Amino acid sequence: MRQILSKEPWWATPPEPGQDELKLEWGWLVHYSEGEPRFEFVRERPSDDEIRNRKSCRITPAAE
Repeated sequence: MRQILSKEPWWATPPEPGQDELKLEWGWLVHYSEGEPRFEFVRERPSDDEIRNRKSCRITPAAE
């Protein structure tokens, strides 16, 4: 049986330097358990709050 293990806001492509993250194409990265674990990108935009409060899919500033 297919079950959702996790569902996180995720961008379709990483932002360009200085690009506003809220203007990116967003969706959900869904992790399913069905035999071997499987990931799927669902093109359904999360709310702006869900995007701002996400735990993953972040770019950390490069050390200078």
